[in-house]
Amino acid sequence: MDFEKLVVGAVQSNASDIHLAVGMPPYFRISGQLQPVPQGEPLTNQQIQDLLMSILPERNKKQLQEQRQTDFVVKVQDKIRLRGNAFFEESGIAVSFRIIPQEIRKFETLGFPKFVFERMLKQKNGLILVVGPTGQGKSTTLASILKEKMEQKTEHIITIEDPIEYILKSKTSVVRQREVGRDVANFKDGIKAGLREDPDILMVGEMRDHETISSALTMAETGHVVYSTLHTNDGPQTVARIIDVFAPEQQEQVRSQLASTLSMIVSQRLVPTVDGKLTLAYEILTNNYAIQNHIRQNKIFQIPNVLQTDNSGEMVEFEQSLAGLVMAGRVSKEVAMDHANDAEQLKAILAANGVQ
Repeated sequence: MDFEKLVVGAVQSNASDIHLAVGMPPYFRISGQLQPVPQGEPLTNQQIQDLLMSILPERNKKQLQEQRQTDFVVKVQDKIRLRGNAFFEESGIAVSFRIIPQEIRKFETLGFPKFVFERMLKQKNGLILVVGPTGQGKSTTLASILKEKMEQKTEHIITIEDPIEYILKSKTSVVRQREVGRDVANFKDGIKAGLREDPDILMVGEMRDHETISSALTMAETGHVVYSTLHTNDGPQTVARIIDVFAPEQQEQVRSQLASTLSMIVSQRLVPTVDGKLTLAYEILTNNYAIQNHIRQNKIFQIPNVLQTDNSGEMVEFEQSLAGLVMAGRVSKEVAMDHANDAEQLKAILAANGVQ
């Protein structure tokens, strides 16, 4: 298997991912759909194992054998970067690669409302979360806003990632990117060390567990901006997930912390367009007095009502975003319905705007 040729072919095909598994040809994910590589031959376990042994750092080889999976980044032709996850499964070793775009997109090209960019750019403290399922562009969103921050301000930015995806370079800001397993033992230790490293901004690649979430909340409480991600579907679910990872006797304190530190939750998904591409759909939950009260009083179920009735211009329901794409002719009604959290609500919004 010529891995370099495979990767170059994926880039030329505008693929986002490459999948290798025993007994199957390589697959590309193009515009959200998996497609076998033309004339691709079924791979053997030995082929995949030989590839991994040739590209994995020693620490990842050891982790793969001991933990049966590992995350890593690999370069091809010194310019194409891929985030990989190698793992064991029933038929042997498999690996999935995400192609990291060579250029960080400007934030205004992503498709968010202007107020999201303005609020993120001006934010001087608090917690900003970008959430959504795997592969929906969360890393791109964070890299884009950090790039804008670096270009417009002079700040000390620390990232803690597993692994490092986008390489952030700045002529004015000081940027320090730390990789879990290589530069720091875990997210929790990286956040705690960040308190002593004079940061203006801390970006935590993922809030995975109790310790990481607790440390991130503490960091946000101390007057820093903290960006992070979770694998949740929307704002209310994100709030509930953060609180639920703590023991019952800790949850009242955590609700108070979260209510006071949370700034914004951006939920995003990539939706197929009528011309076979992908576009962004989103929910924007901006923390305000009503949201704070619902979090403190453990009335998370009331947050969707705030989203629906808010007239500040700084909140967007996911169904409102989908409806906008349908009315603009970018996404079909059928696709929007398939992706909606509440299909009946989307149907009502469309009907109110003359779309049957």
